[in-house]
Amino acid sequence: MKRRLGVRMRTDLRVIERSRTSVVQCRGIELSPTGILLDRGRRASAHAKPLFVHLELVLPEQARTISAIARPIWQRGSQQALKFIRISDADRLTLAEHLDLLERRGAVVC
Repeated sequence: MKRRLGVRMRTDLRVIERSRTSVVQCRGIELSPTGILLDRGRRASAHAKPLFVHLELVLPEQARTISAIARPIWQRGSQQALKFIRISDADRLTLAEHLDLLERRGAVVC
């Protein structure tokens, strides 16, 4: 049985992922107030994965980026799910507003 908090929707946004050893740009393809599904465009390497990553989400309707600390949940091929573990209340509200806007535009609920 899957357990989810909040709505998850299809999206397409630029995400910058920073860890101690790298900076990677990828696409956010599904988003919820509690996490994000990334598509890296290529299969992830087999080297050690960081426990936490810093994400900067670039929302098209926002002038500033959304910052969050996330931890990897699962990875399949080029896709990786991350759960937000530290994000400000204001940024979480901005994500919820973005999801509302997507829903009004007819985005697919996952």
